[in-house]
Amino acid sequence: MPSTYTPPSRIFPVAVVVPALLSLSLVIFAHERTLVPLYGSGPTTYLLSSIVLVAMQASALHPFHIPLNRNLLYSALTLTLAPNATYWVGVWTSRRKNPLLGPAITHAIVLGPQAFALTTFLFNTSKDSSRPRTVYRLLATVISWQLTLSLAHQAWSQTGFLRRISDSQIYLNLACLLYIAWIASPFTTTPIQDMKKQPLTTTMTSGAKSLRLVLFAILWCLAHSRLTSPILPHPLPEPYTLMDYPLRILSSVQSNTGLISVAEILPRTTQPEDPSENSDVQSVRYLRASHSILGGVWMNDKIHVIDDEPPVTDSSGTPLGDSIYATFVLQEAVRLVNSTSNQMQEGLIIGLGTGISATAFQRHGLVTTIVEIDPAVYDAARQYFGLPDPGPDRVFLEDARAWVSRRKAEIDLTKMHTPFDFVVHDCFSGGGVPEHIYTLEFWNDTKSLLGSEGIAVVNYAGMAKSESSRMIFYTLLAAFTQCRAFHDLTDANGLSPDAYHTSFINIVIFCTNSNKPLMFRKSRKSDYLGSPLRRHVLAALESREVNLSSILDADDSQRYVITDKRNPLGRLQEAQGHHHWSLMREVLPDINWETY
Repeated sequence: MPSTYTPPSRIFPVAVVVPALLSLSLVIFAHERTLVPLYGSGPTTYLLSSIVLVAMQASALHPFHIPLNRNLLYSALTLTLAPNATYWVGVWTSRRKNPLLGPAITHAIVLGPQAFALTTFLFNTSKDSSRPRTVYRLLATVISWQLTLSLAHQAWSQTGFLRRISDSQIYLNLACLLYIAWIASPFTTTPIQDMKKQPLTTTMTSGAKSLRLVLFAILWCLAHSRLTSPILPHPLPEPYTLMDYPLRILSSVQSNTGLISVAEILPRTTQPEDPSENSDVQSVRYLRASHSILGGVWMNDKIHVIDDEPPVTDSSGTPLGDSIYATFVLQEAVRLVNSTSNQMQEGLIIGLGTGISATAFQRHGLVTTIVEIDPAVYDAARQYFGLPDPGPDRVFLEDARAWVSRRKAEIDLTKMHTPFDFVVHDCFSGGGVPEHIYTLEFWNDTKSLLGSEGIAVVNYAGMAKSESSRMIFYTLLAAFTQCRAFHDLTDANGLSPDAYHTSFINIVIFCTNSNKPLMFRKSRKSDYLGSPLRRHVLAALESREVNLSSILDADDSQRYVITDKRNPLGRLQEAQGHHHWSLMREVLPDINWETY
């Protein structure tokens, strides 16, 4: 007998489809937000959409009948388990140190069943209605998949109030609604009745339903706190200190670029029982963005100064030591450029981090303008890392591409003097990049904000001799006439020829359009600001130079130039992002990444 086509109204009743799609999109959003601090955005999203599609297609194609009331219960149960399952399975897989396989296993174990159950609502749940043809189910699944991913990645991620709602609240509120719908459904069959295909002859009275709802409300209130995950509330109302590990979380907030937190590893009073807990890392405060360290400073007994110079203090007066990363100090070498005729007076910072270089420039008396996309990063730098107030109209919390374009338009319109002597561009995070601010068009716009001898200082993190590094260098040389680069390794002479291919390092690139060769003077005592790290890095600047000729060896350099129309940088950085994840797991013990 030929199969009959079921009208769309029977396949997709709006009262069922819309809540199901909204719920699934929120589940994907919460699942991804839970895992990004454990794995970073690249590894987390690498196979997520594919696994969701497979689960949805399995739900659409399976031959079994799942009644509506039964699926309400199944969906509620999967969401009830989701807060702890997502966190603990993610923790367990991340400890296996595989940034590709770990997230995939977590998606399959935790998110797969949720996507399967919620997708079941999209199709007929009545035994009397025939299922639509396979082709229509597949088509409907793909459309639903695209809609839910769009909502999860575009709508919900830009919704401000969701940043103040925990992932546990999202899961458990949806589960609560599903339990209520299950209890209030017209009838409820038991699994035994359904297997025996016995007709249900009684319906639940309104009084019985009310009693069950009251009992459910009591049980739900008693169990709710135990069903939530151990993830901290965001924003964190007060500092949180672990009981059995010397770690204090000072601040943690969901912001427009993800989870931004400030943590401090306290001095140890005893040696750890587990050797993997890296007892050498202590007395340090760091700024974390998801699974990346944006910067940090040494604390307590690891604060050292030279010439009795008082250390920088945070907003509460707590002394702060040197930066844990030398790359920020290396950026300050722009002050040592002596091939320009004008004395430097004003600088632009794109990408703030902990504000190490921005603070140093202000201590040297330079007027500093800051462009930072994430307000939480700026707030953390001001409160916890000693960044001084740059002054009125000197802080812009927005995307750098839009800000630079707007300033260029103002300069072109008013013919005003170009305001900046140098720009420091440091936007690498988690092994990835905001690729739209590395194109030739962006650098050409940025040049318009610099004088004729202005200098662009660009931080690059990755393998020195990689496809992405060649793209960065060739694009900069397409915008500027000359560039020099320096590494931040502890050993100034530590960048061996083999390390160009294998070591994940920070390289600071200095570029200019000046007619004079780009030269740096010798550092002196006043450049160090009482910092042993500055003396160590700046005094050996020449020894840190990267051999660009060994990197810029392509026959066709034009194909490496990044433009708005041709920009593979993000895709190329994904592979290095996986390597960066592994490096971060070596820098800090697992428990530091698992507490957020």
